[in-house]
Amino acid sequence: MKKARILVVDDDEFFRVLCSDILTSAGYEVVVASCGAEAVNIVESESLDVVITDLVMPDMSGLDVLQRTKQNNALVDVIVITGFGSIETAIEALKSGAVDYIRKPFNGAEILHTVSACLEKKKLLEENFDMKQSLRLYEITRVIISTLDINKFYHVAIEALLQTVEADAGISIMYASDNKTLDIMAVKHLNAEVAAQLVEYLKSKHEAELRALNTVMIVPLSDFSEEMRRVLGLTQTMLVVPIMKAGHPAGFLALLSGSRIFGQRDSVNASFIAEHVSQAYDVALQYTEAKETAFIDSLTNLYNSKYLDIVLEKEMKRADRHMMPLTVLFIDIDDFKQINDRNDHLVGSKVLVEFGKVMLKFVREVDTVIRYGGDEYVVILVDAEHEVSMKVAERIREGIEHTRFLAEDGMDIRITASIGVATYPTHSRDRAELLRIADKAMYHAKEESKNIVYLAPVPGPAKLPQQ
Repeated sequence: MKKARILVVDDDEFFRVLCSDILTSAGYEVVVASCGAEAVNIVESESLDVVITDLVMPDMSGLDVLQRTKQNNALVDVIVITGFGSIETAIEALKSGAVDYIRKPFNGAEILHTVSACLEKKKLLEENFDMKQSLRLYEITRVIISTLDINKFYHVAIEALLQTVEADAGISIMYASDNKTLDIMAVKHLNAEVAAQLVEYLKSKHEAELRALNTVMIVPLSDFSEEMRRVLGLTQTMLVVPIMKAGHPAGFLALLSGSRIFGQRDSVNASFIAEHVSQAYDVALQYTEAKETAFIDSLTNLYNSKYLDIVLEKEMKRADRHMMPLTVLFIDIDDFKQINDRNDHLVGSKVLVEFGKVMLKFVREVDTVIRYGGDEYVVILVDAEHEVSMKVAERIREGIEHTRFLAEDGMDIRITASIGVATYPTHSRDRAELLRIADKAMYHAKEESKNIVYLAPVPGPAKLPQQ
């Protein structure tokens, strides 16, 4: 068990030595100071548990030593000794933060009892603080672990760290898919431009350390360039926490502090949070993958019909917010049954896969291609009025018509498709009705001649009944 470290301050050598001998014989580690100035120097440079100081000294009073001790570390307890001073001075010391007082002349039993009681109280308070801190950390980690949405995760993670470690600002940054670029995922109490400069600085100056980081890293202000010091202003230090995946950092949480310097307790608490953040990140990724798999067609690897309502509702809301249209293409392969009849179902399945790939060539990344079922597909074109969408649909139709399907298998299968077109909000503002109109337009194309694009009739102004 670690010995308590006690500083004894008294200008009277007899009482200083007597007090030191009593405490040393009881197993305490004792440091002595013969004046207030010497005591303050020890308080500010060394680790202490208790300070025992005389109240009346020539250069600096015991009240001054008490004040300077509490300013440096409020957790260090101070016991004052009064002999020549009045009891009122001792009471003033208690009001200023002293835990107890002893009157000269004192005996060994009295001073040991006072010190023992002080340390026992300190221990109970620390245990209580640790218990409260543990409960608080537990509640914080529960929030992290329960966050399954990967986009919310980055915000929850940095907020959790800010709740655990006292800091002024924080950012979540993750390696992009190229495993080189660091993307900012969430920012708290920090200007976006400053956050970008900070990430760039970390990337350029601490690349090797970040790549190998598997524990909390504290970056002192002295490590920052003059330019970054100017940008960050009053920042004193930075704490970097790795988000681990498969033994390697997938990203980082970084905290900045201008009012204090991060210490050992901060590192311990941050490490605890880091472990749970990494676990939560892995769970959120698995959940995201599982969720996406539920909306992915197992044959073509395109989105499936379950995803259609979700994405269409989302895009319709976005269209409303930005006051822009979107168009639905309903596509059906012409005479697909004949492909299965002439070949086999394996060939038919391969055609469906390649058909999806052909369509993807003619749409943008922001657009969505869905296998609706069987040989039917739906394409959602965002920010596209029906005139533009007709041109896109025609390019898809031509691309399908001119593709030699399964050429890599030595086959030459030729197919065509019929496409129906309906636009939001021109044709309808209702999701189900918009799909029905596009579907009906596709069947009209089939009935007319197949291998064509058909735009659903655009509603005109209502006609007044004739008199």
